[in-house]
Amino acid sequence: MKQMIGLFIGLAILSFFPFYFSMSNGSAEPVSGDGQRLDFHKLENIIRLAESKGKPGPDDVKAPAFTLKATNGAYYSIGGKREKPLVIHFWASWCEACSVEVPMIRKLYEQYKNQVDFFGINVFTEEKPENMEKFIQDNRLSYPILLDEHKHAADLYQLHALPTVFLIDKNGFVLDTFHMIDPLELQEKVGRLAGQ
Repeated sequence: MKQMIGLFIGLAILSFFPFYFSMSNGSAEPVSGDGQRLDFHKLENIIRLAESKGKPGPDDVKAPAFTLKATNGAYYSIGGKREKPLVIHFWASWCEACSVEVPMIRKLYEQYKNQVDFFGINVFTEEKPENMEKFIQDNRLSYPILLDEHKHAADLYQLHALPTVFLIDKNGFVLDTFHMIDPLELQEKVGRLAGQ
């Protein structure tokens, strides 16, 4: 009888553990396997690769992995292999340069959306939600806008300025990064990404 009571108590304790761990995480959001942060030397590798217009090798830079919630309520993950290459555009509504650049990003999305995925990442910690929504509507942005509420993605990507764009290939390698470049150069870079 004592063994049966002990077994029952043991099973009750074991069945409580999943509940405890789900409550201690405090979130129903998906947990992502985060990538390592880009460091200065990795950023140098990205610039070197972009200047040479080469393809990444085994020592080149993998895009840090993360998952963020979008304004449409869905979750999107970045990092690792994917069906299409990817353009990531970090922005905020208060950033004047972002207002100048985003119409070109929208135009490129409309041109290449069948060959390239586009994600806008709003640096939400420095943002007023109503300003962000107005920015999205005024610029008619229809690609997913991810909310970087705790600057998690910005920290992983060593973000130092807005706007910042990252180009990522289908294998998850960062091919290029830049701040506010000439529209023709931006078109050329995204066109080259689409052709991979």
